Amino acid sequence: MSEAAVDTRGRPENMPGNMSALNTLLDRPARAFLLLYLISLTVCLTMGLLHGFRASPLQLDVDEGEYFTLATQIMDGTIELSARRSLGFPVVIAAIRSIYDNILFLQGIVTALYAFSAPLLFLVVRRISRSDAAGLLAGAALAMWPPAIFYGASLYSETLAAPIFLLSLLMLPVGARLSGAAVRWHWTALPSGLLLAAATHVRPMYLLFVPFVALILWIEEASLWRALRSFALVMAGFLLLILPWSVAQTRHFHHPILVTVNGGETLAGGLNPNLLDKDFDMKTPSGRATWAGAGKWVAPYLTGFLSPAEQALPYHQQDRILRERTVDWALSHPGQAALIELRKFSYMWGIYPIAQNGVRQMLFGNLPTLALLALALWSMIVMPGSRWQLVRFWALPLFVTGVAMISWGSWRFRQPGDAGLIALAAIGIVRYQAARLATRRVLAEHSA
Repeated sequence: MSEAAVDTRGRPENMPGNMSALNTLLDRPARAFLLLYLISLTVCLTMGLLHGFRASPLQLDVDEGEYFTLATQIMDGTIELSARRSLGFPVVIAAIRSIYDNILFLQGIVTALYAFSAPLLFLVVRRISRSDAAGLLAGAALAMWPPAIFYGASLYSETLAAPIFLLSLLMLPVGARLSGAAVRWHWTALPSGLLLAAATHVRPMYLLFVPFVALILWIEEASLWRALRSFALVMAGFLLLILPWSVAQTRHFHHPILVTVNGGETLAGGLNPNLLDKDFDMKTPSGRATWAGAGKWVAPYLTGFLSPAEQALPYHQQDRILRERTVDWALSHPGQAALIELRKFSYMWGIYPIAQNGVRQMLFGNLPTLALLALALWSMIVMPGSRWQLVRFWALPLFVTGVAMISWGSWRFRQPGDAGLIALAAIGIVRYQAARLATRRVLAEHSA
């Protein structure tokens, strides 16, 4: 597809005059950033006030309640280091509550922080695609994306991790294959690593994104040496913020810990024979209907891998036992393990189940997700020459799929993957429309 008919800001040269307001907006990215933030904030706050915000900490879901409890312990000085949880998000919750300790105020401020995700995606897409229009479309789509709105009005750690991660992705150096010029040193690599570490402190799953950083830099760069140099700077920033916590944890528990020790619990909870039993429905403390079964996750004591005596062991010892026994079971039951992994993948991407999630989740979750997957795939097909240039976006759904295979198919984990798919779809739509306008202009010139 020819991109000659798009100017340096990604707008068709013959954009109709009645779109002058859009032209003015795109000429001033700061205005677009602010507009997207206000749209996202308004939508998420409206969702929160009408449906998502809880009136009491007792109504918080399990993970939300843990973060809130840890924040309380930080505030009253009773906090103890945990091998299971990082303290990045509880520290932020405690800081907000120290200003005004009100559950509705807390949820509103956390939602206001999450609302930066949409304008940050605008900046990332704008930087990589060199298209303001694609960036604006991607940011607006994320601001209105139903799963993102649901979690944006929650006290899950994703609300803070998402904007920090997108800011890290924005700061990650752009390689010579995109910029067209080799840069000796990419100094933004260091803050990108610091921000990735901050996202990891908030949500440890971002530790698994480190290999994808190397992949992105390698593909975007024309030189392997320059890619390695940039990656070294990213890792320097990353370790600068991670190692102090790692040293403190290792000394306290007398066991090597980088961020947390919950790999065994995570793996066992989503990969055990008890998940193959009949699915059963349940309700969260907030009254939200949910279910458990293959593709989802259960607590360690429900996996069948720990004896009653072993459940009394220190957490890091339980975690090691869970990891070893899960691996042993998966290797000795490859068919059952493969079935569970397939269901994890299917659940994460809205394929399975459709009806069991309920009508609301089907209409605002499953069906939009499947449509977005189809649109992103279409975009990759119509942009064959740009596939490698857009690695920063298609790497994101691969990353969250990997997280699901290790853990379970939670839609919470899918946030960065959704952002990547939205970016691909937006770029594809804008470039396709630009090519159509260019074709019409050429045909009009020939007919004249």
